[in-house]
Amino acid sequence: MSALPPESSEPGAYDPLGVRYPNTARIWNYHLRGKDNFDADRQAGEAVNVLFREMGVPSAGDTAVETRHLLQRMVDYMLGQGVRQFLDLGSGLPNMANTHQVARRVAPEARVVYVDIDPMVSNHASALMAGSSVVTLQADLREPDQVLGNPQVRDLLDFGQPVGIIFICMLHCLWDKEDPWGVVRQFRDAVVPGSYLALSHMTNETHEQAAQAVFQMTQDLHWNTPLISRSRADIARYFDGFTLVEPGLVTPAQWRPDLHNPLRRDDDAPVLRLIVPEPGHDDRSTWNLCGVGIKRE
Repeated sequence: MSALPPESSEPGAYDPLGVRYPNTARIWNYHLRGKDNFDADRQAGEAVNVLFREMGVPSAGDTAVETRHLLQRMVDYMLGQGVRQFLDLGSGLPNMANTHQVARRVAPEARVVYVDIDPMVSNHASALMAGSSVVTLQADLREPDQVLGNPQVRDLLDFGQPVGIIFICMLHCLWDKEDPWGVVRQFRDAVVPGSYLALSHMTNETHEQAAQAVFQMTQDLHWNTPLISRSRADIARYFDGFTLVEPGLVTPAQWRPDLHNPLRRDDDAPVLRLIVPEPGHDDRSTWNLCGVGIKRE
């Protein structure tokens, strides 16, 4: 799998609204049974489903729903650690329970910034998730200063207090040359100790053939982003400067599946080492790896 973009990733200049070719956010919306997608997105989504069925790997729809449940548990966990402000990067189209809805079940005062580069996503999110403690921002997170220097973001979030940084199914949409590790590092450096990083990322450690096939599909069908599955070691690099909390870097199904109460528990203290357990041989759900880390002093 090449982690370098083609010389030209633009399919053409005849599609100003971006509806002719598949869009990753809209395909995700389709897999979550949303309505904010077009024919090209639905056809691409079904092509992925066919591919996954043929290879006997978890369906895209199951993966999408599992990931939304993961987001809810991760936000609950960070709330339990006292975090009351969140930066949801590459948030995508509103689906199921969103970050601010999850947070406000426990903390009505919680503040959330949603960031996405897609104008359709940003406009739609602004209409559906408007509120005094919510900002939806169209920005390119590959240029973190577009986010961190934005006056709306600076007015809403207090960077002198812990922030929950969220990259759910986002970083695998960046090419290696776009340095996703450097992107995470810049956001890490902007927040105080006690802040958290929560992410999930496609991995090739169990379904290597399928990972290569879905990457190639994104190129052949001119998706607006690649889907680049990375190794466990490469995903762990995102947590440089953070300490992973238990259970470490695991599949979504393994990440605190019983967490239903966001109140802090005695066993919620972060571990002092990088936990990278070997996946179970019969765990077919290892399509993504995920984890939450706390920024060290």
